Amino acid sequence: MHQPKNSTLTIALLALVPFFLCGENSVERANPAASQNASSDEVIGVTEPSQRIDLSFPEAGMLRLLNVKEGDAVKKEQILAQLDCRSFEARREIAMERASSTAAEQSASATLTMREQRLTQLERLAVSDRANTDELSRARAEREVAAADVQLAREAKSEAALEARQIEAEIEQRTLRAPFDGVIARIHREVGATLLPQEGPLLTLVNLEKLDLLLYVDHQRLDGLKIGDELAVKSLVGSVTGTANVAFISPVVDASSGTVLLRLKLSNSEGTHRSGVKYRVSLTSR
Repeated sequence: MHQPKNSTLTIALLALVPFFLCGENSVERANPAASQNASSDEVIGVTEPSQRIDLSFPEAGMLRLLNVKEGDAVKKEQILAQLDCRSFEARREIAMERASSTAAEQSASATLTMREQRLTQLERLAVSDRANTDELSRARAEREVAAADVQLAREAKSEAALEARQIEAEIEQRTLRAPFDGVIARIHREVGATLLPQEGPLLTLVNLEKLDLLLYVDHQRLDGLKIGDELAVKSLVGSVTGTANVAFISPVVDASSGTVLLRLKLSNSEGTHRSGVKYRVSLTSR
C-alpha cells in the first residue's frame, strides 16, 4: 500500500524526539548544580572554631598536675596543667624567707646605732682635747663599716626577693595557662607522663563563643558583598538558624575553580551552633 510523503516525514520526526529529550536530560544530570546555582543565591559552608590552639610546655618534664578534662570550659589565665616543680618551689620558699627576714638588718642597724653613739661621745671629748685622735679616727671608720653592713643587709633582702621572683618565673614557665576563654577539645597525655616539646601538644583548646563559617564562592557572585554584611544561615541537619557577618573576603581567586574564600563570623554565645557542621548561607545581605 502506498503511503503519502507527508506521513513518512512525520514518522521520521517522531522517531528523533526521544534522542533530543535524552540529550537534554543527560546534560542536567552531568551538572545538576549548574541550574541550581544559576537560580539560587545560596551556598554551602562549614563551621569551625574561631580560635584553636595546641598547648604544650616549652621544655621537658614530668606532668605533675592536670586540672581539666575534655569538654571543660576554662577562663583566660586559668591554670590547666603543670610540670613537676617541687625543687623550684622549695628554692622559692627559701628565697622568700630570706627576703622577709629582718634579723640581719636589725643586727646591723643596732651595731650602727652603737657606733654612732660612740663616735658622738668621742667628738664631744675632742672639743676639750680629751679624746685621742687615733681613737676618734677608729670610731669614725667603725661607724662607716657599720653603715655599710646595714646597706649590705638591705641589699641581701632585695637580692633574695629578686631570686624568689626569678624562681617564680621558672615555675610559671612550667605552668600551662589558658590563653583565652574556651573549651578543652582534646587531652593528649596523662598525669605522670614525661613530656618532650618535640612529641606534640598536651592539650587542644578551642573557642566556640564565635564560629568561623567558611565558604568557597564563585567570584562572579560576590558583586555588592562587603565586610560586615549580615547573612542568613541555616544548618543542613536540623533546623538551627541564625545570622553571620562577613569577616573576610579573599582578594585571590582560585584559578582552577574560580572561587573565592569567604569567612563569616557566627555568634554562638548560647551554644546553639556546633563546629564542623554544614550550613546553607544566603548571599543576599539582610
